[in-house]
Amino acid sequence: MTTFLLVEDDRNDVLMVEMEFKRAPLPIRLVTVEDGAEAIHYLEGKGVYDDRYKYPIPDVILLDLKMPRIDGFEFLEWLRCKCDRSHRFIPVVVMSSSPLRCDVDRAYSLGANSYLVKPVDWNLFKARIKALGVYWSEHVEKL
Repeated sequence: MTTFLLVEDDRNDVLMVEMEFKRAPLPIRLVTVEDGAEAIHYLEGKGVYDDRYKYPIPDVILLDLKMPRIDGFEFLEWLRCKCDRSHRFIPVVVMSSSPLRCDVDRAYSLGANSYLVKPVDWNLFKARIKALGVYWSEHVEKL
């Protein structure tokens, strides 16, 4: 089973990802947090996240950029430079509504593995989420 950590503050986007991962032909575990601060607590196993059976270390992180408290850029910087060494190489797929070149470049410079612009079209978004789940669950070797 592949575990995805979705770091996303938009409840509608969370619901879309949940629906598509449930439809995936492979077993996928999806855990969601609302912002970068909560994602840091999750990876550090702090508070409610200390139960690693219930909250396992993710195989892949799906990361929004524009969030309150700690945004996606700040989280990426923390993950790649400041967190426990055993977590620094967890693959990160940025999923943002921003197609701005400066955001794409900054995300990659901070260590994102992929950058996906969230399409406005619902069917296209569903197809991309499904493909993302299959790709990271079936075709990629995990850490």
